[in-house]
Amino acid sequence: MSKTRLSTFLMTILAFFIWFPEASAQSPALEQEQLHFDKMANYLIKGSGKWTGENKNHDPANPKSPKAFGLWFDRPLQNLLNIKIVAYLEDTILISSQGAFSWHPTKNQYVHTIVDRGNGYSEGISEFPNDSSFISTMVIYRPSGEVYDHKDENFIVNEDEHRNVSFTKDESGEWKEKGNWIWKRDPAH
Repeated sequence: MSKTRLSTFLMTILAFFIWFPEASAQSPALEQEQLHFDKMANYLIKGSGKWTGENKNHDPANPKSPKAFGLWFDRPLQNLLNIKIVAYLEDTILISSQGAFSWHPTKNQYVHTIVDRGNGYSEGISEFPNDSSFISTMVIYRPSGEVYDHKDENFIVNEDEHRNVSFTKDESGEWKEKGNWIWKRDPAH
């Protein structure tokens, strides 16, 4: 085979794998995790794509105290799940933070980033061990220079409800529960 024909052949094969990445071989575990992500993302965006969780610490005397929080999801691309976390105040809705979950093609894992209203930033990984739960572990960076580890464990309860348990690490490096939420699907408009 001539160098030109070999070069053309190799470029064709390379182009095939660039344009059709699903044709490249993946481990069954990675394929399974991607299927779990797909199911979880479709679950979260179904209907309105919006979820509400009651603020157990709401102070009605304080107008800046949210009565509830919302999770707003959308999926503009197959490999992208966007989230907005909002605060429902007495007379307005305030975007508290915004982020995205996506498959990282060279790390072979789901990654996410979130930016919040107070100029904080978090980045981490999300794991989808089955089709009814996912775990996000992240590092949160505050403008003050504070840096800390955070973890969220999320579980589907039923078609219109999911549960979240949040954790932070203590001084000894152990995960300690920080809070928990029940999120209910908002009706589609």
